[in-house]
Amino acid sequence: MKNLKLLDNLVKICVDSAERYRRAAADVGKEKLVQFFEQQEAARRRDADELNLERKRVGGESEQPGGESGSVGGFIDRAAMDLSVVMSKGDTGVVEWCRQDALDVIDEYDKALCKDLPPPTRTMLERHLAANRATLAALEKVLKPYGHPRS
Repeated sequence: MKNLKLLDNLVKICVDSAERYRRAAADVGKEKLVQFFEQQEAARRRDADELNLERKRVGGESEQPGGESGSVGGFIDRAAMDLSVVMSKGDTGVVEWCRQDALDVIDEYDKALCKDLPPPTRTMLERHLAANRATLAALEKVLKPYGHPRS
């Protein structure tokens, strides 16, 4: 049952992340950023759907694919991003915000992988973690022209 809680948490994290990328795509001006963020949104939604199927496989109830809900904290965070964009951080601010999201998601996956997990679950989480690390590396490249990232 503790693996169900872990999977529930990761589903919410992926849904929150997908929503952040969806909002980011709507808030940036450069078409390359829009496309990148839309690709990341789709990837996080696939991750959430895959985690949801794993929940069902290990005995939990499954939500409708694509219909998973995020967390209240994620909703508040997305609202804060909209406000920061309005406050003229622009594309750079949105990219930095998504960079922090990627770091947070990676941290959650790292924590999850410290647990005793069945091999299929562990393999899936390791694959998701690798994809999130690749996203972070791509965001670092996006920030270079701006003289960033900042830590």
